Amino acid sequence: NLLFAPFWMAYSAVTGTVAMGLWVLAHECGHGAFSKNKTIQDTVGYVLHSLFLVPYYSWQRSHAVHHQYTNHMELGETHVPEPAEADDAGSLGLRKSFLNLLGTT
Repeated sequence: NLLFAPFWMAYSAVTGTVAMGLWVLAHECGHGAFSKNKTIQDTVGYVLHSLFLVPYYSWQRSHAVHHQYTNHMELGETHVPEPAEADDAGSLGLRKSFLNLLGTT
């Protein structure tokens, strides 16, 4: 029924925002940035990760490995910059064309 669409849209926005906020807290626990007290941090992290069905301690380890080589050209897992083989190749060429079109600041 279309009359309930605004309700479900608002409900989705609120629950999505709350879930994202809880995931940010869980993520910070995994990084060791939530509390100076390791027992509190691991307890909160374990409970929140469990709510999201993500194993806390294995995620903590794999995520630390993920961050170990962040932005490394060869060993990084994500967001690895592509090597510039030619000035007009790949995304580098696309960026240059946007700069030429829009100008630089």
